[in-house]
Amino acid sequence: MSAPARFILLVISIIVAAAVVMAPRRDEWLAMMRDEDKQLQIISLLEPRLARGENDPRLLATLARSYAEIGNYQHAAELLERYIALCPNDGEAYSRLADLYKSAGSLTKQIMMLERHIAITPTLSRVAELADLYHQTQRADEEYALLARFEANLTVESGLLLRLAERYANAGDRQSAIRVLMRGEGVSARARPVRNERERLLWAVLLVGSGQSAESVRLGKQWILQWREPWLAGQLLRDVALRAPVADASELGDAVVVLHPEIRFFLVRGLATIGAKLVARHLLETWVKANPSPSMDEIAAFLFACREQDEPAIVWQAFGNVLRQRSPVDLILRYSEAIAAEFGIGALAPFWASLPKAVIERGPLLAARLAFHEHNLVMTKWLLEKVDLTMLNTSNRRLWIDLLIAVASPPDVFEVLRTQRRGGQLPSDLLPQYARLAGVLGQEIEYRRALVDLSREIH
Repeated sequence: MSAPARFILLVISIIVAAAVVMAPRRDEWLAMMRDEDKQLQIISLLEPRLARGENDPRLLATLARSYAEIGNYQHAAELLERYIALCPNDGEAYSRLADLYKSAGSLTKQIMMLERHIAITPTLSRVAELADLYHQTQRADEEYALLARFEANLTVESGLLLRLAERYANAGDRQSAIRVLMRGEGVSARARPVRNERERLLWAVLLVGSGQSAESVRLGKQWILQWREPWLAGQLLRDVALRAPVADASELGDAVVVLHPEIRFFLVRGLATIGAKLVARHLLETWVKANPSPSMDEIAAFLFACREQDEPAIVWQAFGNVLRQRSPVDLILRYSEAIAAEFGIGALAPFWASLPKAVIERGPLLAARLAFHEHNLVMTKWLLEKVDLTMLNTSNRRLWIDLLIAVASPPDVFEVLRTQRRGGQLPSDLLPQYARLAGVLGQEIEYRRALVDLSREIH
């Protein structure tokens, strides 16, 4: 062959080879069509081959995928069933079949395909899906066996660790449940943040039920510091307090209220409601020591909680301690006024002799009320005359005038009011009583002056 002929043949060979390389293969071409969402074209091209009796697994898989894409799940599943008859060890095919049966609404077949997939190529997501289906269809034993089989692979995030622990616990195997939860705690510690509160709450209950309440308290103290959430700390305390010895539950309660003092009385009510009355009482008894200088509102909340729980003895004990420790006058006065408001002025009678003189001087109205309760009218009037009306609110001024009218004659009441008025200490809301008394007693000048002042107040 001549040189020119050989050169022409070489050029032709190169062109043919290039054309072969550049032309898309059948599978690539079909993939391109899938990407372009031309499923119907794929089906029209491949169905004739299927009709001719071709039984190529790739053909069946491709057609199944295309039918699934257009929503014909039943036919897609039939084709994929034919595929797995030829390729029974393709675990991913069983997974796709499970999805098809799910879309077709065939729960039984979905479960069957998941079981086959997991038997060949188990994945945690499919284990979780199958466990959910077992749970949904009340196949508890199969769910239990599945979770136990894959115990080492379960995670907190999937929720399966908790479910397995619950299954162990319900079966009476607390130690296995604790072992599972302990492993979950270790995994969580290495992969923060992981929300494992439910696992921890169950763990605490199981520890108490196993006679390990001290360990439950030890762990609980760590958890509440990590959570920093009052509702979780409260839930943990309620779960433990209902089952643990009072001393252990009280220790956990102390830790909770140190971190979340604002929920102490909420916890008291909740604990009493579930029957943990002794722990609730402990939280009431320790409130005074934890609050050495409470406000009036805080004392009022404490007294209300004690009365609500029918524990007035705690109040008397707390007030007695405040008096014995020679607390600041303002603190004693706040306690005294709060007790009178919550339990009535008579509740202070047993403490009358113990009240420091300075308390009476700082709170003459309170002392006057107590003297009136003891039927000491002379002392009541004397104390009322020492009250600075400008320091009282409207409610207490009304109380003051009512007490004064109860212990003094109208002329004496008028004189007290006139003295206050001349000193510039008679509030405007007491002017009507003053004017009325002036008119009744014939004090014409004072009566007119009071009316003038009242008219000014109105305008």
